[in-house]
Amino acid sequence: MKTNRLNRSLFPLVALAISACGSDAAIQFPTDIVDAGPPPDAAVDAPPDAPDPPDPVHVWTDCQASDQAWVRRAMIALAGRKPWGQAEVNLYSDVIAGVRQVDPDPTSPNEGGESVESLSPARRVAAEIIVRDPAYRLRWADFFHDALRVVRVETKSFESCYGSPSTGVSDGGELAAWVRDNDPAAINPPIADFTMRELLDSALVADDLSPVYRAHLFAMVSRPYEAANVGPLELERARRQNFGAVFERAYLHRDRVCLNCHNSEFAVTFNDDPELNRHWPIPGKFEQALYGSSNAMHPPEEAATKGSDELRALSMLRYDGVADPNNGSAPYGWNGDSCGKFREPMEDDPLGIDTYFASIRSSPLEPNRGVRASVWDLERALHRGVDQLAKNGLRRLPGDVLADADEGFAYLVAQNIVDQVWGEVMGQRLTIANYFPRTSMQRDILQRLTDHFVAEHFSLRTLLFDILAHPLFNLKAPEEGCGISAYEVPRILNPWSDAEQDVNERNNSPGDGVFALSSRLLRRNLHDTMKWPEYPEYPEMGPEEEFQRSIGFFLKDGEPGFRGLDFQGRLSWEAQYGSCKFPSFTDYIKQVVNLGKTIPGTTLGDVLVAVKDRLVGEPWIEPSQEKPLIANLVTGNFDDTKSDLWELQARVYCGVLLSSPQFMLGGIVPRDAQEIPKLTLPTVAYGALCSNLVDTAKLNNAPYVISCEGNQVKVTK
Repeated sequence: MKTNRLNRSLFPLVALAISACGSDAAIQFPTDIVDAGPPPDAAVDAPPDAPDPPDPVHVWTDCQASDQAWVRRAMIALAGRKPWGQAEVNLYSDVIAGVRQVDPDPTSPNEGGESVESLSPARRVAAEIIVRDPAYRLRWADFFHDALRVVRVETKSFESCYGSPSTGVSDGGELAAWVRDNDPAAINPPIADFTMRELLDSALVADDLSPVYRAHLFAMVSRPYEAANVGPLELERARRQNFGAVFERAYLHRDRVCLNCHNSEFAVTFNDDPELNRHWPIPGKFEQALYGSSNAMHPPEEAATKGSDELRALSMLRYDGVADPNNGSAPYGWNGDSCGKFREPMEDDPLGIDTYFASIRSSPLEPNRGVRASVWDLERALHRGVDQLAKNGLRRLPGDVLADADEGFAYLVAQNIVDQVWGEVMGQRLTIANYFPRTSMQRDILQRLTDHFVAEHFSLRTLLFDILAHPLFNLKAPEEGCGISAYEVPRILNPWSDAEQDVNERNNSPGDGVFALSSRLLRRNLHDTMKWPEYPEYPEMGPEEEFQRSIGFFLKDGEPGFRGLDFQGRLSWEAQYGSCKFPSFTDYIKQVVNLGKTIPGTTLGDVLVAVKDRLVGEPWIEPSQEKPLIANLVTGNFDDTKSDLWELQARVYCGVLLSSPQFMLGGIVPRDAQEIPKLTLPTVAYGALCSNLVDTAKLNNAPYVISCEGNQVKVTK
């Protein structure tokens, strides 16, 4: 099978090369491809005059990897960490197999991968257990801090309001449910003086993100842009523009500057011929619902009395006369000193702007609504839209006009969340730089995921489970030889591959699913795996801040961060972690070395295999090529039982692994294995993990009873 350009760029480090993967590829690919069948000289057990049997129909969605591969991918997707080792992979694979024995997977057609399918009962049980791991809340708290543009440094820092993600549970979801069901003017929450940290944690437990997105509107406006040597009106205008840029990125995934060329009604890249069309929006005139027109422009004659198009679209983010740290009230009864105090304006906009955004606009019945618009109105519009979407779905009138502007607002917010979460899990978003899908399959996936997400009231678990069920999530590696071409996946992950000169490379391949892990995920996974202390969430000026910036952390509005380490980032990563050592701390390396010293006959090879299993999920070292190179690297003999240098040698090897593709990339998993390394720590041995899993499974109310019998799992229904 042909490999692609991605393989050629991933050179091995000390024989740690990853398997061949495909990369670019694409034009719309038919799903009725016929398999090439056996080679001409293959033996055929049939009479000479018998007709040839029909070739089996092959579609790309048939190339699904094993349960072990799914477990490894699901663990990093859901909990933000790789499995503790082969023992944990075996355990979850056994649970899946056990559930499948008593409740076989349903059989249903894939429809070419265009449909969002549900997780099988067996894999859903595993996923439900994983999301009860405290690491799940840490992983997604990290993500939503960045998705909401929570600033970590300088004057707009949210440290007092958001703090650092924690494994502690603030409640059982009661706070999020209370915010969901109440107006921001309510002041008797179940947790008095709560902050966004408690609300986000509660929302992840309650599995409803809408309270966080509603409340964050106030938190965002509590952190104004500071400036000097400007008048009060100029400062107010600058603040709205700053809030607006953050709002459009974090909530709408739209830029009004781009709407002249790309919007839900029209695009310069649209073509009536589906083969030539490069603009595939979800049906609905969303921009018209929000701004009054698809290009966000109002009649020119209105500018003199109502304000510019830009400010009319942003002035519900008014600061002057709304944010009031001294005399305002605390929305939802939260901690006003930490997250802000506000009052509903009783006077017209000091800039004279008549706001027009979704339902927030003046009308004959409410002639002052636009000139007194504020974040209070914006929160209520989003609240109303979310609730109506959950009740009715997105309602469209003839001509794709939306029935309700607030539904359009809430749907765009949901679509942005879905797109970002898909990008976090799969490595590439479903939209391109103009904010719209480029292929019909990207559009279809985005729409179906979003429709389900809003129907379940912004349920993150619903969204994640839908992604984990998609055929793209667990494709076989190219080395497994599934299919008739390296490029048979439709253009979903890489929509640009239709430009390849070789027509055979114009679809995607499994290699397009290989991606750089996001920076925070990569670093938190490392600290969690090595059992190192947490790093500062809000770094002070100095080496730590510079390191976070160099590896792509989002720190402030002007530095949005990035995914994937460039050359400078890799140098910074190696300088920080190349020695694989955290001073004066008993970490994983010390623990595994200490364990080895207690077991007679332990060798250096046992130590290194345990380290490799822990960090990159491979409980083996290839003997003919890899083993000699590693022995040379650590200047040791694999059969050496002297423990004096084990820790130093293990750290040298660890430092190489931490910069390897296997550790830093997502979408690739090791081949299946069964043997558990000799030096697997007792806390993450099969039996210990099984006991914990059984206790967790009891909380899910699943129709299965899971029990441990030695190093085996038993499932009954």
